Amino acid sequence: MVQHNSGVSFSVWDHSTQSWQSIEEGFLEEARSYRWRCMSNEPIQITMQSVPLLMTKMIEGWEGVFETPFQSGFIQFEIRTGEQLNRIESYVYPDGRKLTLQQYETLLQEVIEEAVICFEKGGLEADVNAAGFSRKCSMLQWNYIESQIIQLRTIFRKMESHPLRVLRRKEEIVKREKIKQITPSTLSWMERYGQTYGGSPSRLPSHLKSTIVKETFNVYENQVVLAQLNELRKLLQDYSKMNHAVIRKKALQYIDWISRWKKTNFLNKVKPHIGTIKITQVFRKHPMYRLWFQWFQNLYNYKNITFDIKDRLPLKDTYELYEMWCYMQIVKSLRELDLLESPSDMFTYQDNYYFLNLSENKQSVVHLVNGAKLTYQKIIQNNTKPYYSYTQRMIPDIVIENRGSLYVLDPKYRVSSNLSMALGEMHKYRDGILNSETDQKVVEEVYILTPKRAVMPEEKDFYDQDFHQKYKMGAFCFKPGVEIKGFKDWVKGLFF
Repeated sequence: MVQHNSGVSFSVWDHSTQSWQSIEEGFLEEARSYRWRCMSNEPIQITMQSVPLLMTKMIEGWEGVFETPFQSGFIQFEIRTGEQLNRIESYVYPDGRKLTLQQYETLLQEVIEEAVICFEKGGLEADVNAAGFSRKCSMLQWNYIESQIIQLRTIFRKMESHPLRVLRRKEEIVKREKIKQITPSTLSWMERYGQTYGGSPSRLPSHLKSTIVKETFNVYENQVVLAQLNELRKLLQDYSKMNHAVIRKKALQYIDWISRWKKTNFLNKVKPHIGTIKITQVFRKHPMYRLWFQWFQNLYNYKNITFDIKDRLPLKDTYELYEMWCYMQIVKSLRELDLLESPSDMFTYQDNYYFLNLSENKQSVVHLVNGAKLTYQKIIQNNTKPYYSYTQRMIPDIVIENRGSLYVLDPKYRVSSNLSMALGEMHKYRDGILNSETDQKVVEEVYILTPKRAVMPEEKDFYDQDFHQKYKMGAFCFKPGVEIKGFKDWVKGLFF
């Protein structure tokens, strides 16, 4: 269990609020320098991810500067003062060049939605239903938990500050000196039962029946919250037993969070709900309880998925998910144009279970009409056929093969400027990939897929259709929630 910070004030200068914030509450971004200060007059040692921090002694405490890694996720600080060691955990968010957390969730959801359609279209569903529902641990589900657990923690903290509560009336037999108000029901009870409790015409009974009003948190919505925490904890226990060191460590950490949440005042005396959960007006309209309920609804959606992925897709490696998302968006465009012949090769069968076969260097292939193909991570080297490379081993991310020609699409989610340099690298595909029989160049067109349009005037032409037609290269904007009409028009021209 991670120790809590006790007695040491460790703060960071928050660029977003322009103020000093505790390290737990401060907003940290990747690859950015932050001033810090620690209000302690004793000699101290501070490490960030086990790396010592340089510091300067000030009049009050210590100060210094640290730079966050170019990697989002949890980050741990250790502060040693004498024999006392305090561990403080914070979170590093993606920088502006990366996709936001909300976009990450959208990417993952849209990959799953299209994969479900292709899974059913490939006629694979009937063979795997039983295995799918019996499978407890899923990389798709873990990706959701890992990327959204911070949001759940924030929601819980706000719920804890203003939890639901009600006043309940209960009739109890209490000592007469504790009676605060005499009601008609109390007088009626005295006439009927007063003598039983030592009463007589000359004196009052030692005990009286009175209506007690008590505040309680044991309401339906809090009961559901506790039941969902119990279920999430049980689910995380399964992940803590997986043969994956990083997942085991994080699962145990999340279990520790849930254990602390369950000990909070408003859940301490609540009984967990048992049975079917109904959507009440509170879950529909209360700002925090509604978000809490939606979080678990999204979690439960993964129970109905009859396939999985083999690899983790952590937020820090968003480029992998972005590449997969671009590929699935292209699959979607081809499907909507009725160009898909068989998407079943997107899935691989192993250990009585289907996996979405979009791992790196796996050459996942979707067969299109008239013998065309769409390939993810196509491997081309000096001994491959029918296409080879005479320079170096090449693995273009997405390749459309049609009528003996190749069209290379390369997702670059960090590129928002310097498109000219990125496009310059695409020449290796146009010039270095040849037909193994004729030794002729086979790459007709190359394009970069990026979530942000360039802002530099000289780079805006790369997105224009006239530029594409003239130079057979350029860029398409692939961004969550944005229609890719320009790309669909290009596909139509390619096949029709």
